Amino acid sequence: MDAVQSPSHSNVDDEVRHDRLTGHTIEVPLGPLLSQAATTVEEHAETEAERIAAAALALPHTHGAMAIASMTDRLLTRVGGLAAGIEHIPVCRRGVRGVAALAKWQTLQDRGPAPDPLGKWSHMRELAHLSHDMVRVLQEHRAAEQPRGAFVGRPGMPPLTPGAP
Repeated sequence: MDAVQSPSHSNVDDEVRHDRLTGHTIEVPLGPLLSQAATTVEEHAETEAERIAAAALALPHTHGAMAIASMTDRLLTRVGGLAAGIEHIPVCRRGVRGVAALAKWQTLQDRGPAPDPLGKWSHMRELAHLSHDMVRVLQEHRAAEQPRGAFVGRPGMPPLTPGAP
């Protein structure tokens, strides 16, 4: 027998009923707020990826295998997240750098570290450089997508319209 939930137990129904009873409904466009929140989260993830990549590039090849493996694991996680972000950019807007970064990511995943003594360290460094490249792709895309103001302000002078000479 299927359980039937009473409308009085549903939070959504209670909220709708409450709005109907008071007659006061306020509509707030969430698009800009969600976009701003998403941008903040993306910027934090990019900053963290940059920090980890810088730490990886500063790690000498003489460091222990566990430290290199740990750093590689952290980079794989970050680069995977950055790659997912680039994949959400429409192909026509990715640009050459975005396409190249995804191709390099695929190559590094398929190939893995080389079997020579510096293979794991070199693989970690390639991931760190790729992380930097992916962050640049995402930052450039976000900058290109942000709306531009209609006027250019000039200190002490009237604003300049975009079509003015």
